[in-house]
Amino acid sequence: MIREAASKYLEPEPGFRYRGKEPGRLENFSDAVFGMAITLLLISTSPPANFDELKRFTYELFPFLACITLIVLIWHEHYIFFQRYGLRNGKMITLNTLFLVIILFYVYPLKFLTQVILVGPLAYITGNEILVNEIKNMIHARDIGELMIIYGIGATSVFLVLALMYRYALQQAEVLGLNEVERFDTRMSLIANLLMALVPFISLVVAFFLRHSFWAGPIAGFTYFLYTPIMFGFHRRVEKRRNLLLQSQEQTPGGSGGVGG
Repeated sequence: MIREAASKYLEPEPGFRYRGKEPGRLENFSDAVFGMAITLLLISTSPPANFDELKRFTYELFPFLACITLIVLIWHEHYIFFQRYGLRNGKMITLNTLFLVIILFYVYPLKFLTQVILVGPLAYITGNEILVNEIKNMIHARDIGELMIIYGIGATSVFLVLALMYRYALQQAEVLGLNEVERFDTRMSLIANLLMALVPFISLVVAFFLRHSFWAGPIAGFTYFLYTPIMFGFHRRVEKRRNLLLQSQEQTPGGSGGVGG
């Protein structure tokens, strides 16, 4: 249902013929798991019983929005994959199941980390001593390195499995009838997910070697800023090469027929 609605508003990629426009039971089941992940974010927060707890609840808005944003971005990558290829065989069911298991594992470390990162500083800025003490009781500074390791394992695994899914789609290029542009997009999506996995992997390695140091958390956390230069540079190069491929295919006699939307 969600995918059917999304397909009406999300523009197809120029040069890529979507083979999975009609969602199957695998995609619907996946959407249900994503919905469960969002539900877990909500039910892990106790409902306020008084005004002080209500004020405390409002602080949860920022980490909740951050978690929802990340989960929706991952869902979108999953959505695009099945729109492109529509693969629903045994190998894909196995990879998709592994992916969904990791998503459910990823929810609690994600929420815990965003609470520490977002609610902690906000509590100090506003001078809310109750909230400050609560954050202190949640985690000690010496344990932040281990938290970054746990989070890094989850984030790395999510994108590694997505990379494996794209690798399998590339292996099925002949069966799917992928043209040159579609094969290029598949390879670049594979590389993009490997790069997305590389950054949290670097972070967890840094956190592991500095896990007994106060600097483990800050250094491992700042590692995620590598996403901006790495992905920005990568997508710029990919866009240029893709445009050249599209132009070349349009100039080739009979080539435009393989460009679907």
